Amino acid sequence: MDSENVVYRFELKDREIEFDVATRPGQVNADEAHPEWARLGYKQCKCCPLKEADCAYCPAATRINEVIEAFADSQSIERVKVTVTTAERSYFDDCDLQVGINSLLGLMMATSGCPVLKELGAMASFHIPFCTTRQTLHRTVGSYLVKQYFKQRRGEQADWEFKELKELYGVLEGLNQDFSKRIQASATSDALTNAIIMFLATSVVVASSLDDQLARHEAYLTNSPNM
Repeated sequence: MDSENVVYRFELKDREIEFDVATRPGQVNADEAHPEWARLGYKQCKCCPLKEADCAYCPAATRINEVIEAFADSQSIERVKVTVTTAERSYFDDCDLQVGINSLLGLMMATSGCPVLKELGAMASFHIPFCTTRQTLHRTVGSYLVKQYFKQRRGEQADWEFKELKELYGVLEGLNQDFSKRIQASATSDALTNAIIMFLATSVVVASSLDDQLARHEAYLTNSPNM
């Protein structure tokens, strides 16, 4: 196993499916056959800066196409055993299929080469599956603050008020809504549709109420049980 790869193994009732995901963004092979719904111009996200003349296919769509094909006939509430293996450790969960797919899609899309989603690449390098909302909040904010620290070290203007983070998640909210339309037009499985909705919901929560979320979970985030 490559030290920068994450392997997801799904154990369903009648089969096992494995995905070996590189945590470094790759390039879409223009010569490779991709489905029509993966073309860049097909329901293209409004925030996408790519041009069809330079990129025929959506990087995120081509990245997750194998997941759509693998679970085309699966139901979202089907119970599955999911094992996630990184170079350092393994994680396991017995969960609904949509929960496992949601975790996998988050990693795949962040490392797809999408110029908007690349901002999540730092967290992908330290991928932790099956995170709760509080855990996702902690990882998101923590990763962002580390980035600001290094910006300040380089003499750049650091954003300690999370203005840029809020803007980013506002953009991601729109991206996920647009990308959901692309997926819904191609996926026959409700597991895929529901997983995308779950992925969207996280961005909506962070974008719309980051300050409220931080205040609500301050004791958890700062390890201050008496607050």
